[in-house]
Amino acid sequence: MEREVYRLRGERTGVSLEGSLKPFARVREFTAVRLIENGKVGSALAEGKDEGEALRLARETLRFSKEEDYHLPAGCRARWDRTFEVDVEDLACELSALAGELEKRGFSLSGTVELITRRFSVESTAGADVEGSYSFMMAELEIGGKAPFQVYAGSSKRMELEELLNPYLNLVEGLGAVKPPEGRMEAIVAPSPLSDLLLPAALRKFCGSVEVKGGTAAKPGEAIASPLVTLLDDPLNENSLRYVRADDEGVRARKNVLIGNGIVRGLLWDSHSAWKAGRESTGDGIRIEERIIAGSHNLTIVPGNKTLEGLISEIDRGFIALGLRGANAIDRATGDFSVVVTPALVVERGEVVGFSRLGLRGNVWGLLKNATGIGRELTRAWFDEGFSISLPLLRTEVVV
Repeated sequence: MEREVYRLRGERTGVSLEGSLKPFARVREFTAVRLIENGKVGSALAEGKDEGEALRLARETLRFSKEEDYHLPAGCRARWDRTFEVDVEDLACELSALAGELEKRGFSLSGTVELITRRFSVESTAGADVEGSYSFMMAELEIGGKAPFQVYAGSSKRMELEELLNPYLNLVEGLGAVKPPEGRMEAIVAPSPLSDLLLPAALRKFCGSVEVKGGTAAKPGEAIASPLVTLLDDPLNENSLRYVRADDEGVRARKNVLIGNGIVRGLLWDSHSAWKAGRESTGDGIRIEERIIAGSHNLTIVPGNKTLEGLISEIDRGFIALGLRGANAIDRATGDFSVVVTPALVVERGEVVGFSRLGLRGNVWGLLKNATGIGRELTRAWFDEGFSISLPLLRTEVVV
C-alpha cells in the first residue's frame, strides 16, 4: 500500500472596516490522506489533525475507484520558513487613519487587511518529506467617491496601505464624468481587473489535464501573445505570496515558463495528469481540499520598463480600466468575456481627462496578443483556493 499524508494549518488575523473597525482571527487545520491499494486510488480529508479519520475515509473511497497503474510521485525533502508577524492593533490604527485622510479628500474607504500564514507538510511512502511555511499581508479595499473602484494587493512583508493606494487616488482625484470613447483605442488594464480575467482562463489553458481529456489546451510553439509578454509560474520567488519549494504532493517546485516572448513554452502538470500523458510532473500539484489538480503557484507576467505615467503619455485616445463588473462570467475555455469597465478613466493625448463607464467585449488572449506596453511594477494578489498572482499594468489595443 502507498500512502501520502498532507497537513495544512492556515491562520488569518486582521481587521475589517465596514462602518466600524472589527478585528478578527480565524484558523483552519485539516489532514488529507491519499492511498493506493491494489491499483485503486482513494483520498479523503478530515478536519484537524485526525490522520486516523482521514485514513478511514480514504479507505472508504477505494471501493469506488478504478484500477490503474498510477503510483505516488517520488517526493523530495524540503524545508523552508518565510513567516513574519504583524500587530493587528497597528493595522487597525493605520486603516482608521487612512480612512480619515481619504474622507478629507472626498473618498470613502472600506474593506479588510489581514496577515495570512500557511504551514503545511507532506509525507509519503514514495519519499516526500516536506515542511514549509510562509506569511503575507493581503488588502482588499474598496474606495468610494465619484469614481469608485477596488484594489486587491498583497505583499510578502509589511506593506504601507497609503503607498498602495496613492497611485490610483492621484489618478481619480478631481476628475469629472465625461463621455466614453468609442472605436479602436488603447486601454491600460490595472492588475486587479486583469487578474479577474487572466487567472481563470490561464488555469484552464495551461492545465495539462485539459490536454489529457481532449480539451483545447495551449500548444507549445503557438504564438499566443505579443512578444512583450512572458507568462510564468514562479513559486521560488521569495516576494511571491505563495512561496514554496515543493508542491502539495511533495514534488520539488520550479519556475515554469508558460509563455516566452509571446510563444507557448509548456503546460502545468500534477503527477496524475502527467502520468496519463506519459510526462513528468512540473511540480504544480495544487490541493483543493482532498483533490489534487494541476495549477499555478504564482502566476506572473514578467514586468516591462514602463512607468504608469509613461504608459499613459503614449496613448492618443483610450482609457484606464480600474475595475470590471461581470468578469465572473468569462468563458474559461475560450477566454471570451463581456464586461462593464467601471470606472474607465478616459485618456486623451496622454492625459487623464475624466471618468466614465463602458461595455467591453473581447478575449483574454486577444488582450495579451495586442499588448503595446507592460508596466515595471508588480501588484500581487491572493485567491482563497491557494493561488497567487503577480501582475503589472498592461496596455493593449481594444475596440469599444
